[in-house]
Amino acid sequence: MSVSGNQPVDSLMPARELHEISVTATGPRRVLRAEADGSLTIDAAHLGEQAAFMGANDPIALLRTLPAVSTNNDLQAAMTVRGGSGGSNLYESDGVRIVNPLHLLGLYSAFNPSFYRSFSFAAGRHGATVPSLTGGRISACSGVEPDTLVSGAVSLGLIESHGTVRVPLRKGTSSLAVGARKTYLNLLFPDILKLGASTIGYGFTDINAAFTARLGDDDLLRISVFGNRDAMTLQSDKNGAKDGDFGWRNAAASAEWTGRKLRLSAGFTYFANSFMMDEGGRSLDLPSSLTQATARAVVPLGDFTAESDVSYRHTSGQGRGAGGRALSSVEGNVAASWRRTLSGRLTVDAGLRVALYGCGRFFRIMPLPRLDLSYRLADAISVFASYGRYARFDRLIEESTGGLPADFWTCSTDAALPEDVHGVEAGVSGVIPLTAVRFSAEGYYRRMLHSLEFGGSILDLANPSFDPMGHVIDGSGYAAGFSLTLMRQVGSLRGRIGYNIGVSRLRFERYGSHYVPSAHDRLHDLSATLSWTVFRPLVVTAAFTYATGTPYTQARYGYMIGENLICEYFPHNSSRLPSYKRLDLSATWTIRHGGRFAHKINVSVYNAAACRNILFRYTTYTPSEGIVQRESVMDTVIPSLSYAFEF
Repeated sequence: MSVSGNQPVDSLMPARELHEISVTATGPRRVLRAEADGSLTIDAAHLGEQAAFMGANDPIALLRTLPAVSTNNDLQAAMTVRGGSGGSNLYESDGVRIVNPLHLLGLYSAFNPSFYRSFSFAAGRHGATVPSLTGGRISACSGVEPDTLVSGAVSLGLIESHGTVRVPLRKGTSSLAVGARKTYLNLLFPDILKLGASTIGYGFTDINAAFTARLGDDDLLRISVFGNRDAMTLQSDKNGAKDGDFGWRNAAASAEWTGRKLRLSAGFTYFANSFMMDEGGRSLDLPSSLTQATARAVVPLGDFTAESDVSYRHTSGQGRGAGGRALSSVEGNVAASWRRTLSGRLTVDAGLRVALYGCGRFFRIMPLPRLDLSYRLADAISVFASYGRYARFDRLIEESTGGLPADFWTCSTDAALPEDVHGVEAGVSGVIPLTAVRFSAEGYYRRMLHSLEFGGSILDLANPSFDPMGHVIDGSGYAAGFSLTLMRQVGSLRGRIGYNIGVSRLRFERYGSHYVPSAHDRLHDLSATLSWTVFRPLVVTAAFTYATGTPYTQARYGYMIGENLICEYFPHNSSRLPSYKRLDLSATWTIRHGGRFAHKINVSVYNAAACRNILFRYTTYTPSEGIVQRESVMDTVIPSLSYAFEF
């Protein structure tokens, strides 16, 4: 039960929680809650009511079921929102930036579902005081008050295990939470993941810790640590096939002090890629990294909120040629927003963010206005319209478009200008009378300036003189679409269906004056989830996904010069992979003892219908076969069994 006093409207302090008071009531258990500003909150305690993704209730897997939020296909550690690139999104853990929280192959995220209490997601309508981004924002929170009871959870599965323990250090005043996660997929299923003729070795480790202390009635301190490490190998004895070692790692730490009229925070983030590969006798060794340190202050002043932040970034890209230059930059922002409800129905949220950025001799000042209007037509129905200009000053160069460690970050310069996006949204949301079905229908248009795509080939990187930045092409374009979501979260039969029809188009000077599909264009994106409580302990869930195949540039023909394979290609992104389809099934049996202890057994099947999805197409050469067009296919059915104990 939460108990709170009448906090002033300009207070940053959260409601106090008294865990010793227990109130039992019957009510809707909502894993997703729609907020007034258009964002969604995920309650981690109810993630088990969703379809388990390979035995785990991963929050990012849930977000991928939302319209216009997707990955390109299986085995890709990338997430796109409304046709933007993977580098447009902002990920946060307890207020500190996480560069990439997706594990290699995209099977899981690094957000341990037992460690975090809640997650927040917004595809757009970002206020002026939100840190710099041009896509979606995903924030994970481990808790806002010290724990007063020892609690936690342990989950043991065939593919991964994770757990968390929360311990009060001084009752009602301070507590410590520690979490960990580990996979051992290849120990039990050494040949389950294939890439053509190669076998993939796969592993990751996550760690989390958070210390929370109430220093007084108005002062709260939280120190948080986040870390993960991914490793993948590619092995094949076949001549001409790929062999390699890949991986990345995140390390982040934050400290945040919250008072009644001021919030101060400091965060440090480090992300590093390793990419080593042999292809037909040629070797690639392409390390890269991004380091960021940020200080931030937020001050509420009645209906106004003021914010300022300053970030230092250092990037090192791939260690070869001009693209391997180490770059350092500084970004500073000042922002103010005003929010008020007029006449009890119209809510106005207006603000201005001013960004100042410098990297060497490159300098930019960008005003970023925001305006959001929301009008309540009835108690359960509202309409909204918004406009915002957004900027991003660190750029992800997607050489793979699938989240492989060949992708690297760089600071904005004349060679990689800051991404500049103007976004317009309008829609209606509410509850359909007499049905308990919540609906949301919205249209969006994003004008994208300085969208970058990689125009070279990964194999070219084996040349020591190759400069990847010399093959980055700068384009402008738009992404537009319409999203519809229907959601019912009460009763024994619950479900959610989301559909988006959208386009993402870019125009590059290299390819002429016409628009071409961006690497993240998907015309149709449909997902449906159905959860049935057969009887109180047993919940059965099914999730289905369908999406238009992603664009790619197909090789027209190839020829050999010496030992080098040279390909000529069709026009940029003129080909498209077949449509993507997948059905996941899961069942969870819950046994409760008293009010605090629960045992959960979950059986899940990934790709239960054995749908044949093409990951990508590529061209290879072997002396015996010559030049051959190949495709990598994912049609594996992956069952999983897990046991969880919550206390």
